[in-house]
Amino acid sequence: AFEKIAENVKKSRDASFKKTNAKGELVNRTEGIASVGSAAMDLEECFTYQKFLRGLGLVYIEHQARI
Repeated sequence: AFEKIAENVKKSRDASFKKTNAKGELVNRTEGIASVGSAAMDLEECFTYQKFLRGLGLVYIEHQARI
């Protein structure tokens, strides 16, 4: 199951990854994947999860507490 998840994430990331914006500025982000955090996660877990997602280039990261 992990291999399939990794394949799908890579496929989506590669298809929607943007190195530069319309002005030519370096942005290195993907707009094709979003994430919603869980209220069951503590501060350290949320921090680690957010760092992982930012490393993938995600821009749209939300948390249940904000929704």
